[in-house]
Amino acid sequence: MKKLIIANWKMNPTRGLDARKLFKSVNTIASKLKNVETVICPPLVYLESLGELVTNRACVLGSQDAFWEHAGPFTGQVSADMIFGTKARYVIVGHSERRALGETDSDINKKIKSILQFPLIPVLCVGEISRDDDHQFVKLVKNQIRLALVDLTDEEISRVVIAYEPVWAIGSKAKKACEPADCREMSHIIKTVLADLSNSEITKNIPILYGGSVNSENSESYLKDGLVDGLLVGRASLDGKEFIKILKIAEKS
Repeated sequence: MKKLIIANWKMNPTRGLDARKLFKSVNTIASKLKNVETVICPPLVYLESLGELVTNRACVLGSQDAFWEHAGPFTGQVSADMIFGTKARYVIVGHSERRALGETDSDINKKIKSILQFPLIPVLCVGEISRDDDHQFVKLVKNQIRLALVDLTDEEISRVVIAYEPVWAIGSKAKKACEPADCREMSHIIKTVLADLSNSEITKNIPILYGGSVNSENSESYLKDGLVDGLLVGRASLDGKEFIKILKIAEKS
């Protein structure tokens, strides 16, 4: 299985020209990698423009979100239909920043169901805000997965990617980093939950990613010792040279 490296640009960059320049620089390197699937998730406003640059499928595009309705009076929302109309093929759902704005597990479940009506791959983000000594955070993450995937068939569950992002380890205010051992523990828990939800032969092939202050200095340790199949990269993906380093590390891991 190829390593899956997803860049989440969030609300960056501010100019379309800069977005195209960054995409081109990454795409040039990604086209030479045999063991990595590179996905770029820019702000929605850039999807059409960057889609024009997707010719050799070196970089695949993704969306940072999608609404569950197909069309209608939903000001500011973008449907899975619209996303599929671009060249995007992945959709991030349940990101911690969306959850912080009030997105619920029920909302996420509806989004995944809508996304799966198209040849799109949902990237379900799960993770705890903090870790407690009695391990209640494990129950929280398990519930996030169960509620997000409720009423999905085995085939539908098999199309989902899971990204573990411990909120406590993200950003400049993080008190400590998530160690590869922490990541490995949670990856094992996620695999166990998935096996309980669906056919174990199907779920064992579901990619699990790590996302949380990933950079070129720690990416190798997560890929080798964290029991994950790839990375969800935030801030570091906005630096072309830094992100390319991560891609090359993934290629060799």
